[in-house]
Amino acid sequence: MNIVDLPRVIFLKLKRIPRSNIKERLIIGVKKYIQNYPSYISLQTVSACNLKCKHCFINDYRTNIHDGVIKIMKFDEFVLFVERLRPMIQKASYFQFSTFEAILNKNLFDMMDYILTINSRMKFPFLSNTMELSSDKIKKLEKYPVSEINISLDGCTKKTVEDFKTEVVFDKIIETIKQLKQSALKDKVAVTFVAHKNNVHELPQYVDFVNSLGVKQIYVSNILTFTKNLTGLELYSKEGNEYAEKIFAEAVLRAKRNQQNISMPRLKPELIGCQACETFFVDINGNVAPCDFLAVSTPFTLWDVTVQNKPVIFGNIFKDDPVSIFRSPAFKYFRNSHRLGKNLPKECTNCIDALGLMCSNRINYTA
Repeated sequence: MNIVDLPRVIFLKLKRIPRSNIKERLIIGVKKYIQNYPSYISLQTVSACNLKCKHCFINDYRTNIHDGVIKIMKFDEFVLFVERLRPMIQKASYFQFSTFEAILNKNLFDMMDYILTINSRMKFPFLSNTMELSSDKIKKLEKYPVSEINISLDGCTKKTVEDFKTEVVFDKIIETIKQLKQSALKDKVAVTFVAHKNNVHELPQYVDFVNSLGVKQIYVSNILTFTKNLTGLELYSKEGNEYAEKIFAEAVLRAKRNQQNISMPRLKPELIGCQACETFFVDINGNVAPCDFLAVSTPFTLWDVTVQNKPVIFGNIFKDDPVSIFRSPAFKYFRNSHRLGKNLPKECTNCIDALGLMCSNRINYTA
């Protein structure tokens, strides 16, 4: 990175970090910018899902996304991946087992044990739709350094949630949250609400609802329209959305009243860059990509224009040294473009995450 740009990057990063996370993020920053190692590793031990939600890009694997691989990694395969990543794992702070439903892998707990033999300080974040998260698995998870369990919950009524997500069961999600709040993981529970035109009216009520369940961390994202059949659901526009802005503002007020933390996306695009490429993402084939979307030929539809690029691959950990991949000029340039929010790679220009509309660089409101 140009030394002239470094102060700007530091300023932008600090501006977006909640005060409660400053110390932790400074440690992560030292690893990324000074030690030149990733602080966050994501290994796709599961490239499959137990649901078939129409808004999720994995449903287009093997069809529109012809290069998507649906697979669950075996433990002996995992060991081979991890040994290649060992130098990075020794330095990292977080290890994620999939951006899909990691709990589907029956070897998950053995995998966590193996990672901890390499780095006993490692933390494990999880995303879950809860359908496979049983009470027995929760008891097992209690024994591990889980940093967060982020539950996908896109409404506060059965109809809204089940109409949006295929095969999900609202009552099961709520029961699982209650179980988690009674476990040793009670302070690690968060929820994510994917906002769209059919559920945004529930957001203020949703804030109070999850507060009644004891959930104090809420993430709100806009829906990412992969294909044109999803257009019309989005709330964001080039001019913004006054109706949704009022609802978002009411949700923030209620969160503050409840002493909850809520992280909100923008409704008007701002070229701000994406955080996903800060993670060292390795897909189930060993390929290193900026994110799970760009690991395959994912289509992105924005302003009624659909773009489908080739995957962006910086190397393969079984052919190249992983640390060298992370430090390669191409990967560094990609990350720096997003850090500065300018001259973004063409593969990212049709993705709403680079425009502050999805999950990267949300606006944080703390209790």
